[in-house]
This record gives sequence, structure tokens and C-alpha cells, in this order.
Amino acid sequence: MKEEYLKAIQKIKELKRSVTAKEWNKIAKDEALLSSESLKYISQKDFLTLQKEVRAS
Repeated sequence: MKEEYLKAIQKIKELKRSVTAKEWNKIAKDEALLSSESLKYISQKDFLTLQKEVRAS
């Protein structure tokens, strides 16, 4: 599970702009990554907060 989480985090870092949870879920489905809900559960943060923190680092 950790490997899948890290793959999703890396993809978020690579995106040129912030995306909504709906947009992320489409990307995740197309690329076999974790959904926004899965990321929310694992990180204990809502998707937008997680995305901001990841993109800031």
C-alpha cells in the first residue's frame, strides 16, 4: 500500500497545476493510482490539503 501511496504522491508533484478531487480520480483511474478518497484515508487529510502540502515540498 505504501508503494501505491508514494506513486500517487509523485504524480501529484509532477502535475503542472492543482486539480480537483474529481479530476484526480480520472487521472488515478487512467494510470492505476489511488483515488482521492484512498489518499484522504491514508494521509488523514482532505485531498486539497494533501495536494497543497505535496506541491509545496
